[in-house]
Amino acid sequence: MPNGRRPHEGGRPGTNLSPETLKKIIVSGDADELNKEANKLGEFFTQGGEREKLSSSQIRNVLDKLQRMKSFDRTKLQLLRPLLAYAAGRHGGKVKELQKISDQAIQLVDNDKQFVNFKNFFEAIVAYHRYHGGK
Repeated sequence: MPNGRRPHEGGRPGTNLSPETLKKIIVSGDADELNKEANKLGEFFTQGGEREKLSSSQIRNVLDKLQRMKSFDRTKLQLLRPLLAYAAGRHGGKVKELQKISDQAIQLVDNDKQFVNFKNFFEAIVAYHRYHGGK
């Protein structure tokens, strides 16, 4: 507990993604915000004990389905939400944080452009996670 808080208490850095910032990324396609926030989240997801860290294998099924989607399909996109919820329930830890952020982002997607923005954001989080030492 280097910061004096228990691992599951509120105020965790890296997950303070405001609804306004998420809208900038998903709805407006702000690439600067996307990179800044994905980098912060990717680093955050590598921190903590082994049971708390996010591993790419924990979200591989969701990432694979997302990468196979070539264009916006509301039904397929909405079906990622229960997949993420399942992964969060099964693995806990930082997977729950990723699920919360992804769920909020998916709800903002309403067209092809926003779908591409969401896909880029999710893939960027995974890429920065790997960059910061995630496995």
